[in-house]
Amino acid sequence: MRKIITYLLVLLLIAGFGSYVFAGGTKEEAKAPSKLPIKTTSMDDLIAKAKKEGVLVSYGLPDDWVNYGGILKIMRDKYGIKTMDTDMGSGTIISTLKSERNAPVADSTDLGFNFATVITEEKLSQPYKNQHWDEIPDYAKDPNGLWSAAYWGTIAFTVNMDIVKNIPRTWDDLLKPEYKNMVTIKDPRESGTANMMVLAAAYAHGGDVNNIQPGIEYFKKLKKAGNIKPVRPSTSAIQKGEAPIAIFWDFDGLSKKYSLNMKSLKVVIPQDGTVAGMYIQFITAGAPHPYAARLLIETEYSDEGQIEYAKGFVHPIRKSVKLPADLAAKFPPAEDYKVVNFVKDAAVLGKAAKAIAKAWDEVAAIQ
Repeated sequence: MRKIITYLLVLLLIAGFGSYVFAGGTKEEAKAPSKLPIKTTSMDDLIAKAKKEGVLVSYGLPDDWVNYGGILKIMRDKYGIKTMDTDMGSGTIISTLKSERNAPVADSTDLGFNFATVITEEKLSQPYKNQHWDEIPDYAKDPNGLWSAAYWGTIAFTVNMDIVKNIPRTWDDLLKPEYKNMVTIKDPRESGTANMMVLAAAYAHGGDVNNIQPGIEYFKKLKKAGNIKPVRPSTSAIQKGEAPIAIFWDFDGLSKKYSLNMKSLKVVIPQDGTVAGMYIQFITAGAPHPYAARLLIETEYSDEGQIEYAKGFVHPIRKSVKLPADLAAKFPPAEDYKVVNFVKDAAVLGKAAKAIAKAWDEVAAIQ
């Protein structure tokens, strides 16, 4: 209900600010932003036009997700752009963008890499290449500029050292009897994060994105051993000590460690293998405020924006960006990440996710 109310408020605000929203150009121009150049030649000109629009509407960029609060604050404080976000899940974002084709509302959003193929096939984005385009790895961007990934995280173990005395370092460690009823996970049939968890275990046991079965077999063993605890690794469960070991993103674990001030939490990158998950950003096909949207993209990929992402404990896609020493020290050692595998084909990843969700019934059936 909260999300529905927020969404309606966004629509009312846009309706109320109609003349202000389109102050940067005609309504026709705003409805056909694909005519804009694929690159910005002058940042000063872009900033001036974005300021004239004065508004940025986004979907799925809540303040507490990878520190979008810090990034949107730059848009407000540095550029004077009014920001309005509606928190939505990935599936809702996709369906909403489709339903609003003829009356666009949102300017930009953020989705998991596995949705990249949907974005291009459904023509839900418009091309734009930011100032740092050449620094983005080829596998993390669409060659035509339809999307790119600004950051990534990796599947890890978040361990409560007040409860778990011996820290597990590998997936096989988790099979040991000492971790009976200690490992908490999400359901891959409902969670994209859990899909990647199974894929990570597959890579650790000789599988890959084209062969997810080793991951399924691993979790069968983990459940038969009695080591999976029937508790979801929520913030509340971790805070109460009900999730001694949680398997999810490294940034989830780190954000909980510092936001909850739980020094007992340790984030471990499994050294027998894991996977990275990238998140993509793009300008929507019919962005009502195309210049503000472009300025958001530029902000996300700037040094300043990449560091703001890191404050949300994700890894900047631009390797040239140097994190402040105190911030870098909050992450696991850099050498621990050498075992991370990047899935570079969004279409194949999407197929793997469907296969994992279907095969999970085999794990769920184990008593």
